[in-house]
Amino acid sequence: MVPLVHTKRLIISAFFVLFSAQSLVAEITWGSSIERGGGEFLFETGNRFPNLSGIRGGSRISFPRTFTQFGLSGLYFKDKWEARVALKSTGWTQNSGEARDEDFVMGNTSQENATKIATREFSYYDSGSVYSGTRNFADGKGKSSIRQDLIEGFGRFYFQTGSPDHWSNGSGFFLTSGLRYSYFKYLFYDVNQFVDSRPVFYGPIGLGLSYSNNLYELFYGVGYRHSIEKYYIDFAFMPSIGRIISRDYHVQRSINFLSDNTGFGWQSTLEGGYKLSDTWLSYLKISHRRFFSEGKFTARGGLTQEDIISNFSGGFKSHINIKDFSIELGFLNKIQWDTENATENPIK
Repeated sequence: MVPLVHTKRLIISAFFVLFSAQSLVAEITWGSSIERGGGEFLFETGNRFPNLSGIRGGSRISFPRTFTQFGLSGLYFKDKWEARVALKSTGWTQNSGEARDEDFVMGNTSQENATKIATREFSYYDSGSVYSGTRNFADGKGKSSIRQDLIEGFGRFYFQTGSPDHWSNGSGFFLTSGLRYSYFKYLFYDVNQFVDSRPVFYGPIGLGLSYSNNLYELFYGVGYRHSIEKYYIDFAFMPSIGRIISRDYHVQRSINFLSDNTGFGWQSTLEGGYKLSDTWLSYLKISHRRFFSEGKFTARGGLTQEDIISNFSGGFKSHINIKDFSIELGFLNKIQWDTENATENPIK
């Protein structure tokens, strides 16, 4: 995994090279944006059929995907080709709402629906949760915070009269593909815990857990752009495959759960823009993203006898699912250098 600080340096270097090359200036656009996100992140594990101890149960951790992030992007286009790179970040740790940590038992009528996108049956089940019909024997609710940084690069090729130049009139379909890496970390704190013990326990326990993720996604798809006079509209739909590597640290138990999952998803975007001048425009973009994954996790550490034994029990099934959306407001500027004067008065 490439450290995030090195990734940021790479992006800054790329921007510097692009803006320093006068031979490319007529084909470079840069922009900044502010984006508000929402949705949910869920981790689940469990067994609907009795394990060796005869228990049918599982666990679910859910975090809201509510945050504001800021972005900087650069775009290079040539003929029908377009390449775009963007760096986005929340900038600081932000409150994201209420999180929940549940432990549950399952009965004969409990359901398990792990397959969200069934490519063979051409079916789709749009739910972040895997298990239903459960009863909680432990339930913790508290505040959550999130910090996120991401880098992405996308390419497009346009057909018909479609153009990568936002200021050029025309309409056409395009093919698109891209990569995205994101790191995000949740903190679960000010937790009130319920345990169905004898006697029943309910009370504050303070800091519950921290949950960090490294998510790698590959997108590929199709879209359409229509641009006329001062307006343009842009739509894209991109299926995706991805891998997410997570670390779930439970503070009270001093134990880590390390997950490695792969899965499928999709992202759709609808973007509309207004051309303020020959070099400036504003846009509003709405995005929806889904990512459904399955894999396993292992336990490391722990204080109790059960937790320590789990270190030697191999891998346990895990599901990590994301359903989120965002609304992005941004501005783009097409760089125009005085190439005529540069030719007449070359730098000596």
